[in-house]
Amino acid sequence: MNPGRILAMIGAGLGLAAAVIAGSLALGGTTQMAPPDEAQPIVVGVVAAPGEELTGPTDLPPLAMVLEDPVPEDIASLSPSGQVARYRDDARDDDAASLLRLAAAEQRAGAQDAAADAYRRARAADPDGIEPAIGLAMVDAATGDAGMARATSALAGITRRNPASQVAWFNRGWLATYRRDGREVITSWKRVAEIDPDTPIGRTTVALLKGIAEQGTRTGTTGGTTTG
Repeated sequence: MNPGRILAMIGAGLGLAAAVIAGSLALGGTTQMAPPDEAQPIVVGVVAAPGEELTGPTDLPPLAMVLEDPVPEDIASLSPSGQVARYRDDARDDDAASLLRLAAAEQRAGAQDAAADAYRRARAADPDGIEPAIGLAMVDAATGDAGMARATSALAGITRRNPASQVAWFNRGWLATYRRDGREVITSWKRVAEIDPDTPIGRTTVALLKGIAEQGTRTGTTGGTTTG
């Protein structure tokens, strides 16, 4: 967990969305966010009800699935394309975990088509796994507002069928940041913390919720949603 990254973003006076972006990618003492590359951010419309949308900047990074396990420090320091190259060397068609790491790295690099291919290969290697389904939903979400709506429905179904999956609930909340739906972010991430606050993704979520609450106190918002 890297609380300094979260607190620095909040302390700098940036909006709630910026704090969420910075913090949600920090897992287990490292970060899944690579240094800036040429990938362009996606921008989607506000779909939350008025008064419930996230506040802050809209220049979000390329939408990518957040995995349960942190990216190792030696890989996290690489550029997005460098991360992809490292994970591509390790990826095997009989190893779903290696393909998931590759797919998420492709997404962080903005290569959604390549990510979809890797997620499909991961699904073939582990037909019963929920992570490939989450990843494919996130790829769909990156196509625009219609894909975002489909992905939101898909993640709702995945969490309904897998109510104890922290990675499913976390990504449901992460997806909601791109929809700028503050209420959904809080609801999903509270569920992550309830399941187990002591896993890497659980500790990250607890810190995020604390940061969001503190930011809400300073800006006149409550629980990640505006009060006006």
